[in-house]
Amino acid sequence: MAGSSAIIGVVASGLLLEVWSWRAVFVLGAALAAVAIVGTWRFVPDTADPRHPPIDVVGAALAVAGLGVLVYSIIEAPEHGWIRDTTLGGLGVGLVLLVGFVLWELRTSAPLLDPRLFTRPAFAAGSLSIMLQFFAFFGLIFVLMQYLQLVRGDSALIAAVSVLPMAAGLIPSSRLAPKVAAKVGARVCCVGGLLLITAGLILLAQVDGGSSYLLIAGGLYPLGLGMGFAMTPATTAITDSLPPALQGVGSAVNDLSRELGGALGIAVLGSLLGSAYRSHLSLPAALPTELAERARASFGLAAHLREPVRGQAQSAFVDGMSIALLGGAAVTALAAVCVAVLLRPSRRSA
Repeated sequence: MAGSSAIIGVVASGLLLEVWSWRAVFVLGAALAAVAIVGTWRFVPDTADPRHPPIDVVGAALAVAGLGVLVYSIIEAPEHGWIRDTTLGGLGVGLVLLVGFVLWELRTSAPLLDPRLFTRPAFAAGSLSIMLQFFAFFGLIFVLMQYLQLVRGDSALIAAVSVLPMAAGLIPSSRLAPKVAAKVGARVCCVGGLLLITAGLILLAQVDGGSSYLLIAGGLYPLGLGMGFAMTPATTAITDSLPPALQGVGSAVNDLSRELGGALGIAVLGSLLGSAYRSHLSLPAALPTELAERARASFGLAAHLREPVRGQAQSAFVDGMSIALLGGAAVTALAAVCVAVLLRPSRRSA
């Protein structure tokens, strides 16, 4: 549901943009949120924890502030420079706030998220796997949609439909994953899925301005296949590692891992793309300063300028996209290694 709904959202957005402006996408989001609020109020019970602990307001504030500052600093890094005081200061403040969140959670009697839960290998492996899968997934969508529309020249709807090979792999593999995991083990299923995601990203990193769509589909299908095989056992690892009273916590951590991974994926891969785009962009010396600044500030603006600026910008974007996707592949490969270590059979069970 999580993976396929993201793809459905992309296609729905493409349909809206064929008729209305970009504002319609946010109107749709608000309408769906309103429906979700009513449905939650009507059908979802309060908690599985019989103690009904109070909401940890301090912990929530520290987490939101820390993640907000961290993500903002990463997004703005290509503009200000990665080693500038503003970037390093923002990253430092974000990390300090997150350390403060962990320390507070360890001391408070009703933590928002008890850090000690991550000492359970299966819980840690599942959370890390989900987070880094969606890191790559959302980062890819953010990068690929720009490529399809501004380099290939596809419409918003055609660009959205172009990612459907990912769904063709994701939906059946997520249904098959429980059977595969039961036969070969959750560790093999999850690690194999992460390696398929890595392979898909590496293949997509080979795409350039003249690539056939078959190459794009050839990268998207194994990526979706891998997400289906990796996501299901990772979610099961989170929930099965907790007692019934903490199933609400497990569900929340599963959702948090997805959302945090998605936000970081867009921020990090987007920043890698932006930095590489600026460093690879070669503009004519005779280009007016105002146009040159616009081209360096935004590929979206440069793609609508005349030649040779548009061609140079597209080439620089493709170079940046390759670097960003290889960065995503490195992250999912690291996730595969970590999950393999965390889910290795213990000597006692062996």
